[in-house]
Amino acid sequence: MKSLMFVAPGHLRFDEVDAPTLVEGTDALVRPLAATTCDLDHHVIGDKTPFSGFGPFPIGHECVGTVVEVGPDCTQVAVGDVVGVAWHIACGSCAQCELGHPARCLVHGDAQYGLPVNGAWGGTFDELVRVPYADFNLAKLAAGVDPVHLASIGDNLALGWETVMPTVADIPDPRVAVFGGTGSIGLYCVDVAVHCARARTVYYDDDPVRMKVAERLGAEVHDINGRREKDFHLAVDASCDPERLRKALLSVMPEGHVNSVGIYFDEVPLPLLALYQRGVHFHNGKGHARPHMTPTLEAVAAGTLHPELVTSGVYGWDEIPGVLTSDRPGHKPIFVLED
Repeated sequence: MKSLMFVAPGHLRFDEVDAPTLVEGTDALVRPLAATTCDLDHHVIGDKTPFSGFGPFPIGHECVGTVVEVGPDCTQVAVGDVVGVAWHIACGSCAQCELGHPARCLVHGDAQYGLPVNGAWGGTFDELVRVPYADFNLAKLAAGVDPVHLASIGDNLALGWETVMPTVADIPDPRVAVFGGTGSIGLYCVDVAVHCARARTVYYDDDPVRMKVAERLGAEVHDINGRREKDFHLAVDASCDPERLRKALLSVMPEGHVNSVGIYFDEVPLPLLALYQRGVHFHNGKGHARPHMTPTLEAVAAGTLHPELVTSGVYGWDEIPGVLTSDRPGHKPIFVLED
């Protein structure tokens, strides 16, 4: 089968590799229908991460697909199911998984698709993906829902729900600020904040394309370099930019929350005295996709969420290397694998 390989910054190629097979009775094999990039993938390709020097390796960890084979111990998924694949490799039953923290799985640690971390699991731009603990790591899509725009359900799309809803779901008339910059995650957060949390949502950025999408999703949109309010219940840092992170940290009300979904590979100074005086709850860390995939899919099926508005373009599978190494790959390109 063909596997998309990250070779070096700005260099992707398809290699012929052995197709995965069932190893354990709880495994399933999934053929992607559509796959997309995590915001992190663009940074890897652009030589902005430590991973950029470790090629070649399979890249990609977001896809939806069709189950084509299951092990004898699978009881919740069957051949023919259309599913989202969680980005993390998680057992589903250890103490951390049971706490809802599958990205901290005690059995598989930091293992995931699409990066050379704790094992070789391939990538979701492969033509066939082995999914361990398939009953846990796969989420079924509702019948009649177009799977293409759900390609990100196993990470960034579900992260939009995770970043917003647990924090503000019980707050009357919540106010949410989203500081954009990485690509798609901030826009998925806007969709959840506006349409699920029913929050007054303000989106700060300086990218006209993303700002237009946020406006279509129902947010108030402001230039991040202008004046900002400082009374939000929740501010989302989706920027990977230290200065924008600082703005997010200083934008919440006393005892407000800042959830950062950016990955910072360098040390970042924080205004700790200002945070102490104000009282700020700050969280940064990997998304725990699987618990949040199901409510996100339910909201899409109900017509509440609009992931199609975040999609920046839909392309054929053979276009992946050219699009992703171009000057304008888009904030959320989706690639469709034909039968």
